[in-house]
Amino acid sequence: MTDIRNLIPAIAEIRDDSLRDAVANSWQAVLRQSPWGSLDDVPQSPVIPDRSLLKHVNEVNDRAIYLHATAVETFGLVVDRDCAIATAILHDLDKPLLYRYDGVTFSYGEGYTGKDHGAIGAAIAREHGVPDRVTELVRVHSPFASVGLPGTPEGTIVHYADYIANDFASLLMGVEPVHSAMRMVPKDPAYGSAAS
Repeated sequence: MTDIRNLIPAIAEIRDDSLRDAVANSWQAVLRQSPWGSLDDVPQSPVIPDRSLLKHVNEVNDRAIYLHATAVETFGLVVDRDCAIATAILHDLDKPLLYRYDGVTFSYGEGYTGKDHGAIGAAIAREHGVPDRVTELVRVHSPFASVGLPGTPEGTIVHYADYIANDFASLLMGVEPVHSAMRMVPKDPAYGSAAS
Protein backbone atom coordinates (compact mmCIF):
# COMPACT_ATOMS: atom_id res chain seq x y z
CA MET A 1 0.00 0.00 0.00
CA THR A 2 1.26 3.45 -0.91
CA ASP A 3 2.10 5.66 2.06
CA ILE A 4 -0.68 8.23 2.30
CA ARG A 5 1.92 10.93 2.97
CA ASN A 6 3.07 10.55 -0.64
CA LEU A 7 -0.50 10.94 -1.93
CA ILE A 8 -1.51 13.85 0.30
CA PRO A 9 1.46 16.25 0.55
CA ALA A 10 -0.33 18.60 2.98
CA ILE A 11 0.12 16.02 5.75
CA ALA A 12 3.72 17.26 5.96
CA GLU A 13 2.36 20.78 6.67
CA ILE A 14 1.01 19.65 10.07
CA ARG A 15 3.60 20.73 12.62
CA ASP A 16 2.43 18.65 15.59
CA ASP A 17 3.96 15.16 15.26
CA SER A 18 1.16 13.30 17.03
CA LEU A 19 -1.56 15.04 15.00
CA ARG A 20 0.33 14.46 11.75
CA ASP A 21 0.65 10.74 12.57
CA ALA A 22 -3.01 10.45 13.63
CA VAL A 23 -4.15 12.06 10.36
CA ALA A 24 -1.95 9.74 8.27
CA ASN A 25 -3.03 6.69 10.29
CA SER A 26 -6.71 7.58 9.83
CA TRP A 27 -6.35 7.63 6.04
CA GLN A 28 -4.23 4.45 6.00
CA ALA A 29 -6.91 2.64 8.04
CA VAL A 30 -9.70 3.75 5.70
CA LEU A 31 -7.73 2.66 2.64
CA ARG A 32 -7.13 -0.78 4.19
CA GLN A 33 -10.90 -1.19 4.74
CA SER A 34 -11.97 0.32 1.44
CA PRO A 35 -12.96 -1.79 -1.58
CA TRP A 36 -11.22 0.73 -3.87
CA GLY A 37 -7.85 -0.14 -5.38
CA SER A 38 -6.45 3.29 -4.66
CA LEU A 39 -7.57 6.67 -3.38
CA ASP A 40 -7.31 7.98 -6.93
CA ASP A 41 -10.08 5.52 -7.96
CA VAL A 42 -12.63 6.86 -5.47
CA PRO A 43 -15.10 9.31 -7.08
CA GLN A 44 -15.21 12.85 -5.71
CA SER A 45 -19.00 12.79 -5.33
CA PRO A 46 -22.22 11.42 -6.85
CA VAL A 47 -22.47 14.59 -8.95
CA ILE A 48 -18.85 14.38 -10.16
CA PRO A 49 -18.12 10.63 -10.29
CA ASP A 50 -15.46 10.91 -13.00
CA ARG A 51 -13.18 13.09 -10.87
CA SER A 52 -11.10 11.53 -8.11
CA LEU A 53 -11.47 12.10 -4.40
CA LEU A 54 -7.68 12.30 -4.11
CA LYS A 55 -7.61 15.25 -6.50
CA HIS A 56 -10.43 16.93 -4.55
CA VAL A 57 -8.77 16.41 -1.16
CA ASN A 58 -5.48 17.87 -2.41
CA GLU A 59 -7.30 20.84 -3.96
CA VAL A 60 -9.14 21.48 -0.68
CA ASN A 61 -5.85 21.26 1.22
CA ASP A 62 -4.18 23.79 -1.07
CA ARG A 63 -7.14 26.18 -0.73
CA ALA A 64 -7.18 25.74 3.07
CA ILE A 65 -3.48 26.62 3.33
CA TYR A 66 -4.10 29.73 1.22
CA LEU A 67 -7.21 30.73 3.20
CA HIS A 68 -5.34 30.25 6.48
CA ALA A 69 -2.69 32.72 5.30
CA THR A 70 -5.43 35.15 4.23
CA ALA A 71 -7.24 34.87 7.57
CA VAL A 72 -4.04 35.57 9.50
CA GLU A 73 -2.24 38.08 7.27
CA THR A 74 -5.17 40.06 5.86
CA PHE A 75 -7.72 39.86 8.67
CA GLY A 76 -5.45 39.38 11.67
CA LEU A 77 -7.42 36.38 12.91
CA VAL A 78 -5.94 33.90 15.34
CA VAL A 79 -6.20 30.51 13.64
CA ASP A 80 -5.02 27.07 14.73
CA ARG A 81 -3.15 26.23 11.52
CA ASP A 82 -2.69 22.55 12.34
CA CYS A 83 -6.39 22.21 13.12
CA ALA A 84 -7.42 23.85 9.83
CA ILE A 85 -5.02 21.75 7.74
CA ALA A 86 -5.84 18.48 9.51
CA THR A 87 -9.57 19.13 9.09
CA ALA A 88 -9.11 19.87 5.39
CA ILE A 89 -7.14 16.65 4.92
CA LEU A 90 -9.74 14.58 6.78
CA HIS A 91 -12.96 16.27 5.67
CA ASP A 92 -13.89 13.46 3.23
CA LEU A 93 -12.10 10.65 5.08
CA ASP A 94 -15.06 8.28 4.95
CA LYS A 95 -15.90 8.56 1.25
CA PRO A 96 -13.78 5.52 0.25
CA LEU A 97 -16.04 3.48 2.55
CA LEU A 98 -19.30 5.17 1.55
CA TYR A 99 -19.12 5.34 -2.23
CA ARG A 100 -19.62 2.68 -4.86
CA TYR A 101 -19.46 3.48 -8.56
CA ASP A 102 -19.31 0.97 -11.40
CA GLY A 103 -18.78 3.54 -14.14
CA VAL A 104 -22.53 3.87 -14.69
CA THR A 105 -24.37 3.69 -11.39
CA PHE A 106 -23.43 5.50 -8.21
CA SER A 107 -24.49 4.03 -4.86
CA TYR A 108 -23.54 3.88 -1.20
CA GLY A 109 -21.79 0.96 0.48
CA GLU A 110 -23.88 -1.43 2.52
CA GLY A 111 -24.88 0.07 5.85
CA TYR A 112 -23.98 3.63 4.85
CA THR A 113 -26.93 4.83 2.77
CA GLY A 114 -28.35 8.07 4.10
CA LYS A 115 -25.75 8.56 6.81
CA ASP A 116 -24.07 11.89 7.36
CA HIS A 117 -20.62 11.36 5.94
CA GLY A 118 -19.03 14.00 8.15
CA ALA A 119 -20.07 12.16 11.29
CA ILE A 120 -18.71 8.86 10.00
CA GLY A 121 -15.37 10.41 9.06
CA ALA A 122 -15.13 12.14 12.44
CA ALA A 123 -15.70 8.86 14.28
CA ILE A 124 -13.01 7.10 12.24
CA ALA A 125 -10.51 9.91 12.85
CA ARG A 126 -11.31 9.94 16.58
CA GLU A 127 -10.60 6.18 16.73
CA HIS A 128 -7.12 6.90 15.38
CA GLY A 129 -6.24 9.60 17.89
CA VAL A 130 -7.30 12.76 16.07
CA PRO A 131 -8.35 15.29 18.74
CA ASP A 132 -11.89 16.56 19.18
CA ARG A 133 -11.03 20.08 17.96
CA VAL A 134 -10.44 18.52 14.52
CA THR A 135 -13.01 15.70 14.51
CA GLU A 136 -15.82 18.09 15.46
CA LEU A 137 -15.01 20.25 12.42
CA VAL A 138 -14.87 17.16 10.18
CA ARG A 139 -18.29 16.18 11.53
CA VAL A 140 -19.95 19.51 10.68
CA HIS A 141 -17.94 20.66 7.64
CA SER A 142 -20.73 20.05 5.15
CA PRO A 143 -23.60 22.48 4.61
CA PHE A 144 -25.77 19.37 4.46
CA ALA A 145 -24.93 18.37 8.05
CA SER A 146 -28.03 18.62 10.19
CA VAL A 147 -26.22 20.49 12.97
CA GLY A 148 -25.15 23.57 11.01
CA LEU A 149 -21.75 24.85 10.00
CA PRO A 150 -19.03 25.68 12.52
CA GLY A 151 -18.54 29.30 13.50
CA THR A 152 -14.76 29.17 13.92
CA PRO A 153 -11.97 30.45 11.67
CA GLU A 154 -10.76 26.87 11.13
CA GLY A 155 -14.25 25.63 10.23
CA THR A 156 -14.84 28.60 7.94
CA ILE A 157 -11.54 27.95 6.16
CA VAL A 158 -12.37 24.29 5.48
CA HIS A 159 -15.97 25.00 4.49
CA TYR A 160 -14.96 27.53 1.83
CA ALA A 161 -11.92 25.55 0.69
CA ASP A 162 -14.25 22.59 0.08
CA TYR A 163 -16.83 24.76 -1.71
CA ILE A 164 -14.24 26.44 -3.93
CA ALA A 165 -12.63 23.14 -4.92
CA ASN A 166 -16.00 21.47 -5.49
CA ASP A 167 -17.54 24.33 -7.46
CA PHE A 168 -14.51 24.82 -9.71
CA ALA A 169 -14.42 21.06 -10.39
CA SER A 170 -18.16 21.17 -11.14
CA LEU A 171 -17.63 23.94 -13.68
CA LEU A 172 -14.75 22.00 -15.22
CA MET A 173 -16.91 18.87 -15.53
CA GLY A 174 -19.98 20.74 -16.85
CA VAL A 175 -22.04 20.23 -13.70
CA GLU A 176 -24.03 22.91 -11.87
CA PRO A 177 -21.92 24.20 -8.96
CA VAL A 178 -23.34 23.85 -5.47
CA HIS A 179 -23.41 27.62 -4.91
CA SER A 180 -25.60 28.25 -7.96
CA ALA A 181 -27.93 25.38 -7.07
CA MET A 182 -28.65 26.89 -3.64
CA ARG A 183 -31.89 28.77 -3.26
CA MET A 184 -32.06 31.61 -0.80
CA VAL A 185 -34.88 31.83 1.72
CA PRO A 186 -37.00 34.94 1.05
CA LYS A 187 -36.69 37.51 3.82
CA ASP A 188 -39.55 39.41 5.37
CA PRO A 189 -38.37 43.04 4.95
CA ALA A 190 -40.42 44.19 7.95
CA TYR A 191 -38.48 41.95 10.31
CA GLY A 192 -35.23 41.21 8.49
CA SER A 193 -35.80 37.49 8.88
CA ALA A 194 -37.10 34.58 6.86
CA ALA A 195 -40.72 34.93 5.82
CA SER A 196 -43.02 32.36 7.35
